[in-house]
Amino acid sequence: MESSQGSQNEATQRQRRKSLKAMFLVLVNCVLMTIGQVGGPLLLRIYYLHGGKRKWLNAWLLTSGFPILILPMAFSYLRAQAKGQATVLLVTPRLVAASAFLGILLGLDGYLYSFGLSYLPISVSSLLGSTQLAFTAIFAFIVVKHKFTHYSVNAVVLMTFGSVVLGLHMNGDRPSGVSDGKYLLGFLMTLGAAALHGFIMPALEYTHLKAGMPITFDLVMQIQFLISMFATLFCTIPMVINKDFQAISKEAAEYGLGETKYYMVIVLAAVAMQLLIIGSIGVIFCSTSLLGGLVSSLLVPVQQVFAVLFLHERFNADKGMALAMCLWGFASYFYGEYRSTYKKIPSKQESEVEII
Repeated sequence: MESSQGSQNEATQRQRRKSLKAMFLVLVNCVLMTIGQVGGPLLLRIYYLHGGKRKWLNAWLLTSGFPILILPMAFSYLRAQAKGQATVLLVTPRLVAASAFLGILLGLDGYLYSFGLSYLPISVSSLLGSTQLAFTAIFAFIVVKHKFTHYSVNAVVLMTFGSVVLGLHMNGDRPSGVSDGKYLLGFLMTLGAAALHGFIMPALEYTHLKAGMPITFDLVMQIQFLISMFATLFCTIPMVINKDFQAISKEAAEYGLGETKYYMVIVLAAVAMQLLIIGSIGVIFCSTSLLGGLVSSLLVPVQQVFAVLFLHERFNADKGMALAMCLWGFASYFYGEYRSTYKKIPSKQESEVEII
């Protein structure tokens, strides 16, 4: 009896340590998402504001920082080698194919987003981007069979109305030199990017579920590396066709903040956006695509504050109403997830009692 209780306590302790480790990994990835989602768009908008015009270059910057993943991958490999457990390649051909497909979608998503950002202020693009939570909820229902609740439906409706409010009152916030047609095109492109990103997140979760092997840190890093690499290759092809690489030096020389700051902006933007991708994929693999969408939507107010402080963008009543709707939708969705999780706890405890 005592031995069985001791083994049960030991199993409980192991499960608790495993849960704490998972929570820590989720927290770390959320911090990476915060740095990337707040800093990345700010730097990309600065690129456009001071003379940058290359949209495919901007899209390329979203994923081209993937070589920084070599550092944690190498560290993990050396640590495993010291324990005699080193494995160079964990991904299967099926995962490589899935990563290539998702990478192409991510590259296209990056182009849609960078195109929209060239014509929209961050305060508008971030609000439109927050609608990815609504799209994530819809595609998560279709792809990974997450159930709809009236809370998630409420969130979808509220965020949709928030986008409509921005769309109907766009004249007062149009940047100088941007026509109504270009502003509307940027609006639609950004909304399309949010929709595509809302599909990519459940698709990543589906890849995780169908991986057919334990999800480890090394596997997640290798999948992240492949997805970003394929996305970068996808953006590189039109850059070569448009001769964007040859135009970089000329654009740097004519940049409003100077040549040195031009290269600082694009390098820091690439690093920040890669941190966002690492954090997003990490949250999905450590938790769910819905949590990734929730964190992304929660960071919208932070983006608004930074846009007002550093880019001196206006925050008018229409944006305030759209932001309120987005936060209301987020709160509704979060509360619904909390209730569904809370309901699972008693049933789990009852099943444990029955087993005992």
